[in-house]
Amino acid sequence: MFHCDAQRTGYVTQDGPQTNATLWVAETAEYADGSLAVHNGKVFVPTWPDMDFADNDPMGLVCYDAATGTELWTNELGGTSIGSVSGAAIADGQVYLGGTDGRLYCIDEEMGETLWTSGQIDATGYFGLSSSPLVYEGTIYALSASDGVLHAFTPEGIEPWSFSTGGAVGYFTSPAAAGGKIFVAGNGSNLFCIDAATHTAAWSTALPAAVKSTPAIGDGKVYVTTAERLHALDASTGAEIWSASLGGTSSTPAVAGETIIAGSSDGLHAYDAGTGTLLWDFPGARVDVSPVVAGNLVYAATNEKAGTVYAVDTRTGEEVWSYTLEAPGDGTFAAFYASSPAVSDGVLYIGAENNRLYAFGDGELPEPAFTGWSGKVKLTDGQTFTVTPFNNASASYTFNRTSALGALDAAATAGGFNYTVQETAWGPFLYSIGGIAYNETSWDSWLYSVNGTPAEVGAADYQLADGDVVTYWYGAWGSSPETAAVVVNITVSIPAQPAPAPALWNGTVILAKGEAFEFVPSNNASATYTVNRTTDLGALALAAQAGNFTFSASDAWYVSYGSFLLEDINGIANEDWTQENARSWSIFINGAAAPAGLGANSLADGDRLAFYYCPADPATYAPLIDLADHTVIVDIIIRDFAWDGAVSLAAGQTFTVTPLNNASATYTFNRTSALGALDAAATAGRFNYTVQETAWGPFLYSIGGIAYNETSWDSWLYSVNGVIADVGAADYQLADEDVVTYWYGAWGSTPETARAVVAITVSIPTPGSGGGGDGGGDPSPSWITVTLEPGTFTITAENSGKTHTVNRQTALGALDAAGIAYTIDDSYYQQYGSLFINSVNGRANEGTKGWMYQVNSESPGSGANTHTVRDGDKIVFFWSESMSSTPATSPDVISIKVVISASSGGSGSDSSGGGGSGATPSPNAGEQPNTGETGSISFSLGLPVGVTVDLGEWGQAFSVNTAGTTAAGEKVIVSGNTLTINRGGLVLTIVAKNIDEKDGVARGLIQSITAAINPIARGIEGLGTITASLILNLTGIPAADGRLDVAFNATPDAAAGNAFALAAAENGKEITALAYTMTVMRTNLENGEDIAGAVIRMTISPEWVEEHGGADVVRIVRSAEDGTHEILETRLAGTDANGNLIFEAVSPGGLSTFGLLAVRSAPEVQETPATTATAPASGTPAAAETPAGAPPSLSSLFIVVGVGAALFIGAAYLIARRRRE
Repeated sequence: MFHCDAQRTGYVTQDGPQTNATLWVAETAEYADGSLAVHNGKVFVPTWPDMDFADNDPMGLVCYDAATGTELWTNELGGTSIGSVSGAAIADGQVYLGGTDGRLYCIDEEMGETLWTSGQIDATGYFGLSSSPLVYEGTIYALSASDGVLHAFTPEGIEPWSFSTGGAVGYFTSPAAAGGKIFVAGNGSNLFCIDAATHTAAWSTALPAAVKSTPAIGDGKVYVTTAERLHALDASTGAEIWSASLGGTSSTPAVAGETIIAGSSDGLHAYDAGTGTLLWDFPGARVDVSPVVAGNLVYAATNEKAGTVYAVDTRTGEEVWSYTLEAPGDGTFAAFYASSPAVSDGVLYIGAENNRLYAFGDGELPEPAFTGWSGKVKLTDGQTFTVTPFNNASASYTFNRTSALGALDAAATAGGFNYTVQETAWGPFLYSIGGIAYNETSWDSWLYSVNGTPAEVGAADYQLADGDVVTYWYGAWGSSPETAAVVVNITVSIPAQPAPAPALWNGTVILAKGEAFEFVPSNNASATYTVNRTTDLGALALAAQAGNFTFSASDAWYVSYGSFLLEDINGIANEDWTQENARSWSIFINGAAAPAGLGANSLADGDRLAFYYCPADPATYAPLIDLADHTVIVDIIIRDFAWDGAVSLAAGQTFTVTPLNNASATYTFNRTSALGALDAAATAGRFNYTVQETAWGPFLYSIGGIAYNETSWDSWLYSVNGVIADVGAADYQLADEDVVTYWYGAWGSTPETARAVVAITVSIPTPGSGGGGDGGGDPSPSWITVTLEPGTFTITAENSGKTHTVNRQTALGALDAAGIAYTIDDSYYQQYGSLFINSVNGRANEGTKGWMYQVNSESPGSGANTHTVRDGDKIVFFWSESMSSTPATSPDVISIKVVISASSGGSGSDSSGGGGSGATPSPNAGEQPNTGETGSISFSLGLPVGVTVDLGEWGQAFSVNTAGTTAAGEKVIVSGNTLTINRGGLVLTIVAKNIDEKDGVARGLIQSITAAINPIARGIEGLGTITASLILNLTGIPAADGRLDVAFNATPDAAAGNAFALAAAENGKEITALAYTMTVMRTNLENGEDIAGAVIRMTISPEWVEEHGGADVVRIVRSAEDGTHEILETRLAGTDANGNLIFEAVSPGGLSTFGLLAVRSAPEVQETPATTATAPASGTPAAAETPAGAPPSLSSLFIVVGVGAALFIGAAYLIARRRRE
């Protein structure tokens, strides 16, 4: 019976095996996934379909001899399509088990005949009746998962009564019994105690989450698991005694005296039965089987690609022994899924998903002599396999799968025997099969025929056809199978490849070993997973980029299965699987169904990955790929290193290289050489290359860490437009649109066979074609025209390695679509949402020099990833030597024209100055902000739809409808204890003491609130582009109509100018220059009441700072509406992406008008009558107070009002006298 007894304790008093020695291993026609039972020297094993859906091998209940593993009989239950994944129970010569058709079967123990079958009691698809039957006091109990009904049967198959729990339960959970009571899960998260005599519930208890395991009973307690905890309940009342943290699976806990041992999603855990105290952990992979305790050891097995059986000391949690299965070569899993171990007479029995049944015991059976094999194999046309000769471990031979040797290789896998090949002077030779080897004395060897005709070529060269019968036999030359003692008969099936369905995309992708990327699931935007590039998900992601289609996948199953659920490709979504002929996406690798979900299937070089949108067989659930409506076909090339991209090279430029073996040497080469293209590609692709100095000149030594091999002479070769070059890469001068290919290999090799390839498409724009000219208009350069469709693309930041998703219809999307090599920096993404261009065509930003861009001759002032473009927009990316650079004066320009078709939906906004979540936010959706030099920008601090705030007893609390929709440009994210609202360039961050999420609504008690306004960029005459940003500490959620308006000016108004002068004077300073001012006007927001303080950041060019005395003299000064003024403590906070210096100050008084200025110490003021500090006579021009030749910024400070300078001197005198007094 499942888990040893009616109480489901999983405990036997006798010892189990003390080593991992196998007594025997038996082949199973299908997967042995049901929990087996051992009785009267026989092992009863429920089996169900394996992953080879094309074969219909016998399955159901299989009986084996417990001592030898010999199969005695098989009962196919309700027919060839019906298997079983339930446990088997035995009583009075009858075996009970559930079928995948939802029926309960009773089988004669001795003869294997069906005695009776119930009606369908479980409608759970695929699993059917997965509950392991319970035999208790003459009654057979089975629980139907689909409706949560406990059924009671007599041994004759009559159902006298049943009990409904009120709703469905998880598959595999089964009834347990003790003390005349039946304990059963029901209605999702409830546990019931049912009186077997009265058929009524003695008690029921609701647990916090759905029940995962079968109840286990011991010492007056009932133990059961959920996905998050292990619960111990009083068996008499159902009251909880204790609970402990546990990532529960379908694994049922074992009860061994005072110790409870439970399998989980991360291994085994042992608890004190009385208190729930954790005794030990045995970390590992997921355990779905139910552990069994025998003597002093607990046995369990893992559900992973190569499953492992573990024997662990119950007292210490230390491993005693283990046995790991070999991972199949066909991509499937050799896992232990649902066959829980059973121990009998010192032997441990367990089935695995590799078509094997294992018996572990300390005794050994003699290895049986090979007597031959007869069976069917399925071969796939176009596939290959490799063989290593036993006498040369370093050699490897590759043969066609559909050869006669390929049939033998497949038969050896299916039959569990081996064969060997010997390397000889005349080629590989079939040396042995099943341990019977070529006899060098008698020359007896293995011969073969096809369809009865002896073959005249080697087995590796004979190509088979569908239906062929290959016969191998051992004997002398001229003998026949009829007289041979050992024969292998193989019937071959080579299915015709299905007719291709309409392909959304069919192409090839190149994957690099060791590369990884980050994936964000469609259902969980706050989660990021690092995925190997050489997986099906890695290949699909590259195919989507190449084919310009989209896909989405959910992580809803990731915790359970370590993979993603593919939900749609290019908007074609999975249909409701419960409906007839529902279509969904299925994954196939080399013609076979993938063994795991998306992201968990590793690929090999030469694989063909296919995604079929098709229905499934209603009985077996096998995908019907012949009926596919859509396909995506991806051929896989895997290389040790690979890069394929485009670079733009500027004619007339040079670059320098230092050889790896001489740090004091420097070589200068033309940028438009083949080596220049490699140099630009290395920057764009973030890989390295090295040059070695030799007696005959510089030599290309390595690319991507793969270096010249001084033994084999393998090195990096190159060609241009497919023609192998006959000069060094530094000497080959390229032309526009040339394709340079580097590959690693022996002299005479080709890129097609190379293990590392770099392919570079070169663009060399005509000088002056990038938008220069003297009129600032459109001087007929060479424009790149790109068509931008709706959708997104991904780009990985060079500095962090993080992958970001970007709207295609943005300035960055246009650059990406143009095929220009570039890299990005996401240092400011977390704070402002902007990605900054770090390099283009290998030319990287250097200090204050770097890349800028304009749209329609205007500087947007936001990251190119946030600036939405329209049909007809003209985008110019140009290299800036200083803040005064323009495309007309730039030496390096890229000009792009945007086409957005009317049918694409485009960006309907009227914007040339940014939008979305960029640095120039709009006050409401569809309306872009004013981008004039001095115009104000509005930011609303109201809450989005679906976010509400209430004032309760403990303070402000918020609630968020996480399933609700947000307005355009809004993003609402709940992560940990933080709620983030990002819209229109303003990020509102709410930190809660805790956030509870239930039924799609997240609630939290507010702890702190900050509002950050992303950098706002403006052009100031004489200064170029500057930016400023704000971070506010708020006392609470602002009023719904709370608003901030931010404006910039090159000069302050009179009141601000006076206030700035007084503030400086009070600090013993005088103003030498004012760069610009920023005024923040508030609506329904009060300093001190709503705004507790603010951080002000203002930028200015390094040239301005240097001109006026350096960073130490720069200050941010504040002038408030109430007449107060102060110089804020100012610090240099860093450099922005444009090379400007960022100055930061804290304003405790909140928001008002701020100025960025330079100061110096005021001169000592003499005791002079105050009348000398009067304003000039009315006839004196105001500008006379400004010395001739003063900097424009200093002049502008004093030209505002005529009394400004005199007031400044007077204030200094008064402050100086006050200090002395």
